[in-house]
Amino acid sequence: MDERAMMNAGWLDSSKSLMEQDVQEGDMLLLRFKYFAFLDLNKQRDEARISALYHQAIRSVLSEDVVPTESECLEFAALQFAVEQAVRNPPKLAPAIAPGKDDLDSALADLEVSLGANDPDLEKLNNTVLPNYNRELQANLKFKKPNKIFFFLAKPKMHKFTFRDTTMSFYKDSAGSGPPDFVQDLKDCSIVPEVDIRKGKYILHIKPPGGKEYLVLFGDKEEFCQWTAACRLASKGKPISDSTYDSEIDIVKTMANMQEHSQTLKLNRNKRAAVTSDEIKTEDFVSARVGRKHRPEQLANLILDAHNMLPRRDHTATELRLNYILKWERLMDFGISYFIVKFDKSKKEELLGISRTHMSKFDLAPPHELLKTWHWTSLQSWNVNWEIKKLTFNVDGDSHCFECNSSEIKIVHEYIGGYIFLTLRKESDTELDKEMFYKLTGGWQ
Repeated sequence: MDERAMMNAGWLDSSKSLMEQDVQEGDMLLLRFKYFAFLDLNKQRDEARISALYHQAIRSVLSEDVVPTESECLEFAALQFAVEQAVRNPPKLAPAIAPGKDDLDSALADLEVSLGANDPDLEKLNNTVLPNYNRELQANLKFKKPNKIFFFLAKPKMHKFTFRDTTMSFYKDSAGSGPPDFVQDLKDCSIVPEVDIRKGKYILHIKPPGGKEYLVLFGDKEEFCQWTAACRLASKGKPISDSTYDSEIDIVKTMANMQEHSQTLKLNRNKRAAVTSDEIKTEDFVSARVGRKHRPEQLANLILDAHNMLPRRDHTATELRLNYILKWERLMDFGISYFIVKFDKSKKEELLGISRTHMSKFDLAPPHELLKTWHWTSLQSWNVNWEIKKLTFNVDGDSHCFECNSSEIKIVHEYIGGYIFLTLRKESDTELDKEMFYKLTGGWQ
């Protein structure tokens, strides 16, 4: 995490020209999208922007700026392989269509992407919730709580569980009589699903901020997908009644089905000629962490297995790149920029993570426990004292002040101002208010 924080020290000042910042002819600069809010991506109009974002996403996955699971890494590798295949052998273009209904259908499909398909997990100011629909889950599930040395030896017990809004409750007995014995609000919790189809193993790892991990075990895939989808939404502050709940279930089902298919292919792999590492250079597709777990030939086969699970449709390279970007945006730790800071009331350095919807404070020491989260919707004001290089912000009447030890305080100020600017934008296709952007990010030094 501290290495990722140090990377953000290199950003140039967006309110100054390159010459003002001593950038000389012949200097090499790395161009990246600074703010993780990719508005109104359209495969017809934004091919260049999609291509640039795609390569930034690959760099992020391979360098582990984000840390996907091994299964997710293979899905990313499969999409990347599909892009390369589409570039080498582009699909035949469909014949031109006359203006009419087909044009309207195409426009509606593009509008659907623009209105949220490219940002499915964003906590918006006005979350879309199904009106007057009080959805609730109930089931008898097994629960396993950490118990020091005997955690993995303890036999899980059956309990009655309920899920409402963003809260999960469970009762000691399976009847669920009386008040719940344990209640957990899942907002900001870490949610990690574990699936092994062959063993009939469906487990959800839940870790509250600053707390200990516990496990919930499910009896079948359908039940697992419903509860996992609810927990994933709740961890982002969305209730189970949110309109994206059904699509979240589909995402979890796709993950489970992919693992099932991959495991079946593993059993039958000896019937198929092995793919050598020369044919697929695995280091170009997966991070070093995943590469160390498998021999190159094994990993190449896993990538091909995942590629075979992709929908059998003729996608263009741009469409596949866009799919890669959308999957990148769904990762739990996507879009967080880190800084090493020291708050006035703290005796030690801590991590500050800034994202599209909020900023959070983490413990600097591994495993980087989440300590506090402040959402932009609660931010009342912020300002920078340029003489002592400290930033002060007010949330819900409380004032917080910190200095940044990993970069200039101006960079942190630009991130906060930029995301506030994006939060205030009402429509992604309106003309950019540059004056407002520079007012919020420029500051006076």
